[in-house]
Formats: sequence, structure tokens, C-alpha cells
Amino acid sequence: MTGAGLWVHYVPSFLRGLAVTLGVTGGSFALAMIGGLLLALARLSPWRALQGAAAAYVTVMRAVPVLVLLFLIYYVGFFRLNGFWSGVLTLGLFYAAIYSEIFRGGIQGVERGQVEAAVALGLPSATRLRRVIGPQALMAVLPPGTNQLANLIKDTSLVMTIGVGDLMMQAYKAGSTNFKYLDMFLLAGVFYFALYLGVSRGIVRWENRVRQQRYGGNA
Repeated sequence: MTGAGLWVHYVPSFLRGLAVTLGVTGGSFALAMIGGLLLALARLSPWRALQGAAAAYVTVMRAVPVLVLLFLIYYVGFFRLNGFWSGVLTLGLFYAAIYSEIFRGGIQGVERGQVEAAVALGLPSATRLRRVIGPQALMAVLPPGTNQLANLIKDTSLVMTIGVGDLMMQAYKAGSTNFKYLDMFLLAGVFYFALYLGVSRGIVRWENRVRQQRYGGNA
């Protein structure tokens, strides 16, 4: 069996791997977004201890290779997590540091006068963030955030090293059966490309909708 017929034969197993990859991507992305926002707010807080702790976390996470962090959490971690959740936690913690810098830059990019006007109106901090700072920072955050999501999708392939049955693991297993590793990894690449294309187009459409709602016909 060669060529397209070989690919068709392995599509069901690759679809199962895709489901695992989507699960790892979704879980770690949600954790990264929440953690990144909290870290950004900590770094922008008036408390030096909180600023220092958040800055130290970001520095350490960005300095340690993701694979090393994955092995530490899976093999040495205090919580006995399976491979799937170890991957979600690892990527979530790592990308929280990345997204914290994106969020911090977006928040700091909001025009100072807008923030001062909100303070003058007596709006609470949470309301200022939700109604004034957040919507304006969103447009600055989306482009770099989308790029990092693409990196996150690719980094999910690392979970195969701890036995998770993602796309890369399915490609490796298929290759070890038919000894056509190049064909199998090319097929995995097609799936990754399709996943990235679908996610990126969805984000672009959402971004355009947000722009239209905010700027109307001038978007």
C-alpha cells in the first residue's frame, strides 16, 4: 500500500490523535489565558512583592525549555497526573508567561487619558478593566496572541514523549508498523496545517466582527 491509499488507511487513527491534540490545545490555552491575565495584572500592581514574584515566574518559565518542564511535571511532579493532564499543565504554565507579556503590553498601550477619565468618573478597578481598558487592549493583543496560539498548537507535539496518543504519536506508531515514517509524518503535518488554518481563520473572523462592532463601517 502506497501513496494516497496509505494515507486513507491511517486517517481514522490520525483523527483520534487529532482529538487528543485538540484537547491538549484547548485545555492548555484556557489555562494560559487565565494565568497570563493574572500575571499581567500582578506585574502592573502597585505592590512590589507581587510584581517581583510575577516577573520571576515569567523569567524562569521563558528560560526553561518546554520539554524539560514537561518531564519535570510528569516524572517529578507532586501531583500524579497522567500524560494528558501533564501536557495541559506544562503548556498552560509555560504559555501563561508568554501571554502575560502580551496582555501587559496591551494594557500599557491603552491611552493614559482614557484610564484617567475612568478614574475621574469613580469607576472601580474591576469596572475600569472590563469596560475601558479591556476592550481597547483587546485589539492590540489579538495579533501576537494568534501567533502564540500557533506555537502552542505545534508544541502539543511534545506530549508524545510521555506516551500521549496525539497526532505525532499516531504518526510514529503508524511509521513503526509500515516503516514509511516520511509518509506518516507528512500526513501528521497536513493535519497540523489544517488545524492551524481552521483556528487562525476563526480568530480572524472574530477579530473582524469585534472591529465592526467597535468601529462600525470604518473597520
